[in-house]
Amino acid sequence: MVTVRRKSVGARELKTRLGGYLRAVRGGLVIIVTERGEPVAELRPLAARPRGVKAGLEDLERRGMISRASGEPLASFEPVPAKGRAMSELISEEREDRFG
Repeated sequence: MVTVRRKSVGARELKTRLGGYLRAVRGGLVIIVTERGEPVAELRPLAARPRGVKAGLEDLERRGMISRASGEPLASFEPVPAKGRAMSELISEEREDRFG
């Protein structure tokens, strides 16, 4: 069983001695930040993160945060041309009316 070292620290003290507390977190300490005695946040060391897009997606999938698409990819499609005038034409016309 792994024992996690924890310490409770007020927000004001954390702000005053942030550098020292960050070093302690790097060393494995978990800090519970309190405001008026109530816990509001937790500072903990980051877990080692996989590098690269593929490894990142695999990590997210393993943690249940995403699910990969299944089946065949969608067929490509051609955009349907819009009816009416182009937006750039309408904007130019509006500017001519305003600024002559």
